[in-house]
Amino acid sequence: MVAYEMVTTRRRYNYSRYVLSIEHACIVTFYIDFSLIHSRSLLKAKLGEFPRSRPLLSLIAYCCYHTEDYARAAEFYETLTELCPESEDYRVYYVQTLVKSGSYFDASRVASSAVMSSTFHSQRLKLLRAHAEMEQGMLSACSTTLSSCLEDDVETIIALATLDFREGRFAKSLETYNIAKQVAGGQPCLDYYISLCHYELGDYDAALELVDRIIEERREDHAGAHDSLQCQENSSKESFFVEALNLKAAVLYTTKHYDAAKNLFARHFNENLDTVTIHNDVVANIDGDPSIGMQKLEFLLAQSFPPETLSNLLTLYTSHSQDDLAAETFERNKHLAKELLTPDVYAYFDAVMMSLSCPDDAFSMLEAQIAQHTPKLRSGKKNIKSALATPATSHRPATSARPTNAAERKEHRALAVATKEFEVILDRFIPALMLQCRIYWDRKEYSRVEQILQQSADFCHENDVWLMNMGHTMFAQQHGKFEASIEKYELLLEHQTKDNLLKVPAVAFANLCVAYIMTNQNEAAETLIKTVEREEQQQAALGINGERAYHTSCIINLVVGTLYCERGNYEFGISRICKSMEPFEENLCLDTWFYAKRCFLALARKIAKMMCITGCDTLEDIICFFDDIESHGKHIIIAESEATHVKPLKPKEPATIASEARQLRSIFIKLCA
Repeated sequence: MVAYEMVTTRRRYNYSRYVLSIEHACIVTFYIDFSLIHSRSLLKAKLGEFPRSRPLLSLIAYCCYHTEDYARAAEFYETLTELCPESEDYRVYYVQTLVKSGSYFDASRVASSAVMSSTFHSQRLKLLRAHAEMEQGMLSACSTTLSSCLEDDVETIIALATLDFREGRFAKSLETYNIAKQVAGGQPCLDYYISLCHYELGDYDAALELVDRIIEERREDHAGAHDSLQCQENSSKESFFVEALNLKAAVLYTTKHYDAAKNLFARHFNENLDTVTIHNDVVANIDGDPSIGMQKLEFLLAQSFPPETLSNLLTLYTSHSQDDLAAETFERNKHLAKELLTPDVYAYFDAVMMSLSCPDDAFSMLEAQIAQHTPKLRSGKKNIKSALATPATSHRPATSARPTNAAERKEHRALAVATKEFEVILDRFIPALMLQCRIYWDRKEYSRVEQILQQSADFCHENDVWLMNMGHTMFAQQHGKFEASIEKYELLLEHQTKDNLLKVPAVAFANLCVAYIMTNQNEAAETLIKTVEREEQQQAALGINGERAYHTSCIINLVVGTLYCERGNYEFGISRICKSMEPFEENLCLDTWFYAKRCFLALARKIAKMMCITGCDTLEDIICFFDDIESHGKHIIIAESEATHVKPLKPKEPATIASEARQLRSIFIKLCA
């Protein structure tokens, strides 16, 4: 599965932000007395009487620009350039409104044909032209245009830094942004883009330090302020407050502090969200209700959406077994996919769609992708070893969180860059590898899956996804492989001990417990179950998991109980299943009940066929268990496709967990008789 990706920038740096001026002082009082929108409507009413009035057209264009109707503003400024061809201001404003409206081709055309006598206006027009070329992806032309700009102008320096960033030269971009900051002083926009460079370089501590400063400064500026909503929104734009919050969420999400990222959105955003914030909020809350996430991403895909939307929607579909929806969305948006997805991601989703109809052809496609990544992974691992071998890195005490001198900072950055580059390549490699494994997993050729995973052990042996799937593969082969699966699952748990043990999928815990039992390590299984229960209790007491309930210990007990039932030890297995549901108000849900009732039905069938004998105490415990289930499951409705096909007690009664518990209780009462 391709990893979900947050959007780290809501808008690129606009190094051509110039204030449009109002010309005639006699009209300024009129403008101040009314809102921009009201002024615009009144002025338009007069436009029929004076269609070629320069002051009137200029003021309407100004109002359109500042109410963000850039396309309309461009029309008025185009008229003004025709009325006043000698005015260089109007030509600059015309190009600027074209850029703001997204008409980059027209902006480039007009800027390249304009001749300016003023150095000031010429510089502004070149920067606007460079901006338009950059947005069109014409990075070489943008570089040429910037080379003709004034070198000592801070806007030129910032534009060059932005160009380096767009071309992926993040270290050089960071250096150039810092130079611009020394020249221009501290500005929220520069702090934001410097933090963005740190993020791309993998220096997350430095990125967080800067975005926290932006957020804190904005809070201090507006402490106790009573500005209008429009003023607050404009201030948020100028202070880069929203961008900083989104970048902070991206840092927290990337560093696997998922709950912190989720809380950030819940604390700072309530309504009137822009598309980037909506997108990032979906990614942060994707584990809560995936169906809502799908709906929001589908909505964004039909609107003006961040480029990452399509990739994340396809990832969400494929990770929740909605392959048909993924195929339909991919095929419908194939023109966008080629434009928005990187070649690696596009090739991956193309292979996903191919695997639905021609798995062998998909495997060959994935083999080609893996062959491209393998040399890069070897090189990346070698770079990390070289960075770790440098004196400043290797001799730093383990307790030193941050480098303290220039040499250490340089080596720390080199290690961060090498690690980031390796992780980026690995993130592209893992999905292709796992899709290959899934093709053979669906065929139940587990030894072939093990062989595929083993080929990548040199690069992936510390990766959580690889460890978990290797553990699953060993576990699925059962006899003789349980010890190997235990080793992989234990390594997976070690990686999560310092963070949050419950972030490990419950199936890994359950399989590990079963593997312990199958290798006669019952005490280890009991210890693990108690550890999970204690962790759940601690997090519930601290309120860490918020609205999300963990069912890890419940699922472990369900799996272990099912195992004992399958081995014929129904009394112990059923006791485990009954224990798994406690407390009922937290653990009883459709998923846990689905697996629990299967064991009771199997036991009822065995008793009815006189294939096993169950003690009276066990049967009484089962009936009491159904009483508890009935009292707590009255309002949990079961879909018709998942309901137990037993004649309902009441003809028009909807299928609920309570109604099924009553039916099962009736069955066991008859068996007791």
